[in-house]
Amino acid sequence: MVNKINYLSLQKLDHPLLIDVRSPFEFEQGHISGAINLPVLDNASRQDVGRLYRHVNPEAAKLRGMEYMAQNLPKYFKRFLELQTNHTPVFYCKSGGFRSSAIVGLLDGIGEKVYQLEGGYKAYRQHLMTYFDQVSPQINFVALDGLTGCGKSLILKEIQRQGGQIIDLESLANHRGSHFGHVGLGKQPSQQSYESRLAQALSQLQPGYVFIEGESASIGKVHSPQSFYNAYKDSPHQVLIEANLEKRIQILMADYLPNGEDNNLQEIMDALQGMNKMNPQRKAKHLQALEQGDYTSVIQDLMLNYYDQHYTLINRHFEHHLIHHHPEQAAQQLLTWYPSSKKL
Repeated sequence: MVNKINYLSLQKLDHPLLIDVRSPFEFEQGHISGAINLPVLDNASRQDVGRLYRHVNPEAAKLRGMEYMAQNLPKYFKRFLELQTNHTPVFYCKSGGFRSSAIVGLLDGIGEKVYQLEGGYKAYRQHLMTYFDQVSPQINFVALDGLTGCGKSLILKEIQRQGGQIIDLESLANHRGSHFGHVGLGKQPSQQSYESRLAQALSQLQPGYVFIEGESASIGKVHSPQSFYNAYKDSPHQVLIEANLEKRIQILMADYLPNGEDNNLQEIMDALQGMNKMNPQRKAKHLQALEQGDYTSVIQDLMLNYYDQHYTLINRHFEHHLIHHHPEQAAQQLLTWYPSSKKL
């Protein structure tokens, strides 16, 4: 009899270890936060089994799956023993079906204390959406808003250093949220992985204020759950961060061309090329300036004549306005206005 457990009961186990038995491709697309991947079928094997399931019959697919699994069982069991030390293993697959039940049944049959996650990853995803809807409205968000380059991310990190609570959406999404937001950062997580990361961050919060950037719902290729987005956008605690032009240029230079190095220059130029709505002559002028090392003029023009034009204060109410000179001072001021934000 396979020992099944639902996601909400996981924390009752002694040091649970989530083991995702799906293929590496499925795991990369999204998995439960903290899980490790120990696939019973690799990418190619899974595709073969899936083809049999769709075009022949489920029995043929299961037989092929068992053949693949049998070939790798000694290696699989050895790796399992290495991982399960001082943990309670909980296996899951897509929906609590053949893959996880097969390996759990086998391990249980030889005396290993293991569990199968009821409903698999699909059940976890359903739990996640419910979690966002239930938890988001309960969080007392302080949303930091302001023009591109005003230093909201710097201030957030300083708030965290000083003991305040934050949700850093740009770090979770691995993207700065603008057209150039991917530069120098590499690949973004999948939508499912982003949501798992976000849920994990929310689960660690304590009662009190939580600082967050007033990002749009979309951050690069991922987007925040609607209930979560509404919670910080509709919060009564909205703070406008302002900085002078020189400060904004300095911040953007540090973000995109750190230490004056041009390692990210090609990515910046490619992103500029992709701005289809920009006048071709103006684009050519900027590309030439970048090639000549004149980064400041390009940054200034993009801020004043592109990004700032898309930002509006109409019908916006801000509880406080803050001029950003130094992140440390800005963080101190925010923690003075919202003193209960420090972790308990």
